[in-house]
Amino acid sequence: MFGHWRLRTRLIVTFVSLILLGFAGLSLLAGSQISAGAVEDFERSLAAQATLVARSLREPVEHYVEGEESFAAVATAVTNLANDQNLQITLIDLDGFAWLSSDGTVGNVNLSQDPEVLAVLNRSPNAVYDTRPDVQNVPTIYTAVPIIEDGHLLSVLRVAAPVSATASVINQRFLALAGGVLGLTGLAVVAALWLAASFTRPLEGLQASALKLAAGDLSQRVPVSRQDELGQLGQTFNHMAERVEAMLLEQKAFASNASHELRTPLTTIRLRSEALRDGELDEATARQYVAEIDDEVARLGRLVNDLIQLSRFDSGRAELGDEEIDPVRLGRSLCQQLQQTAAAKQITLVLDAPESLPAIQANQSHVRIVLQNVLENAIKYTPEGGQVRWRLVLDQGFLRSEVQDSGIGLAAEDISHLFERFYRADKAHTRTTGGAGLGLPLARSIVEFYNGRIHIHSDGVGQGTTATVWWPVAPPHP
Repeated sequence: MFGHWRLRTRLIVTFVSLILLGFAGLSLLAGSQISAGAVEDFERSLAAQATLVARSLREPVEHYVEGEESFAAVATAVTNLANDQNLQITLIDLDGFAWLSSDGTVGNVNLSQDPEVLAVLNRSPNAVYDTRPDVQNVPTIYTAVPIIEDGHLLSVLRVAAPVSATASVINQRFLALAGGVLGLTGLAVVAALWLAASFTRPLEGLQASALKLAAGDLSQRVPVSRQDELGQLGQTFNHMAERVEAMLLEQKAFASNASHELRTPLTTIRLRSEALRDGELDEATARQYVAEIDDEVARLGRLVNDLIQLSRFDSGRAELGDEEIDPVRLGRSLCQQLQQTAAAKQITLVLDAPESLPAIQANQSHVRIVLQNVLENAIKYTPEGGQVRWRLVLDQGFLRSEVQDSGIGLAAEDISHLFERFYRADKAHTRTTGGAGLGLPLARSIVEFYNGRIHIHSDGVGQGTTATVWWPVAPPHP
């Protein structure tokens, strides 16, 4: 049942229940203290009353002892004081016998062994209180004080009051305690409502924004005005929303660019194949169209292969290779492979590497894709008669591959976009240079998958470009 309640209701019920349980425990503890304190206060009050009564009766008792006052006059004084103070008053002689009582329930009995009377007869400086049933079996509190004149004990004055007289004091204190508890409980409920609202209001706003975001409103953000965990949650949500928006926009751009890149060669293939199917072309043109179709198919194959590789690395489905690769040998192989392409543009391709370097563990095709993409870009964007220099060195546990060209260079605003898919800095020569803008994004995905890094630097347009790859020499940890 509790699990179906709203968070605010659960918070309020939990807070109020804990507060009530705490107050109940404190009330039980305070109740015993209140009862004990009320009894002590009543006893002290009873002693104070007894002292006042003793002062009032000192003169009548003295005159009675000296024979100047009648017994009836003393009895009248005792009865009047007992009625005024609502007490039972008993006068006891020095032998411990009761000789006068306000209500007549105490006969001429010896009370010298009662604790309060014995304390006075023994001249105890401290008042003694005793609670016991009276002759009618009613629980009663007793105390006694001396009646003294000129240092001589004339009589013992004992006063008594039923224990029930303390009930009114206890009830008053319990009522005060209950009022305080109710007041504090009310304040606690208000505080619980405010606290629950301060917790749930941001969560409700977050929920509403999340639902709108899920419905397609990518501009949804939550206002963040607090620095606690809920504020951090709001900041995290906003960061997530920004990332989701960026990813969706990137996916839309990716889909648009991919469809464009696929549509162009497909259109070329379709037009050429239709012309060939009609059979109205001369032999030279037909051969040219077949060659162009073959080139476009190869281009499509490379594009699809790059997209598949990117998908594998993005989804984490790619596997780390464990082949022992000789960097120098691989470098020479790539230079030999691209030498013809460089020579066609009269570009000097130079490999600067030591005789040997530590082997790296990876999938050889992964390493080849990265280095080949970087080298092909350098050759592609270097004008005829230029130079491409490739250096391989060991650098603090990394194989550093640095490809420096004397090509067209890069503007500062292009460098930050180079690793975006389908982005090409040389937009004016896209068709002549070829490529779909996937080489560097794929290279970065592979390098980072192996815990390496890649960096592109250029001093500006016409100043050439340097592409540096750091590939870890130590075996990567999956």
